[in-house]
Amino acid sequence: MCPSVPWPLVTGGKIRTFHLIKEASAHAEIHLLIIREPEEIPGAEEALAPYCASVRFFERSQPGTIRRWMLPKLERWFHSADLHEHVRREVADGDIELVHLDELLLARIVPSRRGVPVIQHHHKLDTVLYDTLSAGEGPQRHFDLWKLRRLEAESARRYRHHVLCSQEDAEILRGRYGALDVAVVPSGYDPGHFTPSKPIPVRDPNLVVFLGSMNYGPNVDGLLRFCNQALPLLRTRHPGVRLQIVGREPTQEIRALAAPDVEVVGEVPDVRPYLESAGVVIVPLQIGGGTRLKIVEALALNTPVVSTTIGAEGLGLQDRRELLLADTTDDFVAATAELLTDRALAEELGQRGGVHVGQRFRWSALAEELVDYWERVAFSGAMTPSR
Repeated sequence: MCPSVPWPLVTGGKIRTFHLIKEASAHAEIHLLIIREPEEIPGAEEALAPYCASVRFFERSQPGTIRRWMLPKLERWFHSADLHEHVRREVADGDIELVHLDELLLARIVPSRRGVPVIQHHHKLDTVLYDTLSAGEGPQRHFDLWKLRRLEAESARRYRHHVLCSQEDAEILRGRYGALDVAVVPSGYDPGHFTPSKPIPVRDPNLVVFLGSMNYGPNVDGLLRFCNQALPLLRTRHPGVRLQIVGREPTQEIRALAAPDVEVVGEVPDVRPYLESAGVVIVPLQIGGGTRLKIVEALALNTPVVSTTIGAEGLGLQDRRELLLADTTDDFVAATAELLTDRALAEELGQRGGVHVGQRFRWSALAEELVDYWERVAFSGAMTPSR
């Protein structure tokens, strides 16, 4: 079950869900239930149907007055009474072997009394992200965070089995709720798409690229910090440096960064030319969570990367082996300048990074890990809540 349509592949979450469905379909019969977007998504059903035994869309609806007060904003926004009723009937029929909930906000959609095991999937820990982004906000925002925490706690009570993107997120969830059965399935890349070009393109030794959805809070926060604090210092260490910001729906704050040496590109049909021309890709994130696709895709094309530790968590990458890690402004500037200047080191790290992601992060292998977990849960008879 998905709260939004995993198509087109314009965000990390949609990319992750689509590719896991596509690759898992070789091993499982998938019936996909989707809450419809406010606007029609052309080509969505045609893109998903080849990998699913059935695809059904359900209209959004407004919860009642009392429930609107009880539910966090995310859960209200993706509410669907029709989907609730359909799930109630499907679970009662007993033909489904396993339910996979693609986001926390769907936690209450399966009846408490059920004859089918459920897996709760977390693209990120929403409570961690929301808590960080709520710092300094007003009481309404904090009340919504309180409701979101209650939803997470209810999910942990209802469902013992959870899938997360990183070991760090898994440890946080187990630390909060104890006896959960947790699987870590990171996000990956499509090796058929992200294959280094031949002949190898010439990288621009002055070009720094940031890649990511530019309406996503952690990306906006990290890029603003980089531009306000690190970029002025980088200009003095590496004159001629240029920054390209590549990603959909740049906010007004991001658009305002445009300058002679800062290009706000926005959404592009193909990110590969930008990654292959970059002297270095930067990931200056200070807020965790999310799919980390930008690093995996960059390294798949042998593009050198500088990241914060938070930005690269969950990928098993080692500093000065597959990338450079830097967590203070001065260190981030120094690392970026080093890779722009030392092209031999940059190429070496990019090559090692490409080998690492090729061995660990192909979608086909990750989907097999997910299906193995599905099978273990489905055939273990484990339907009891975690506590």
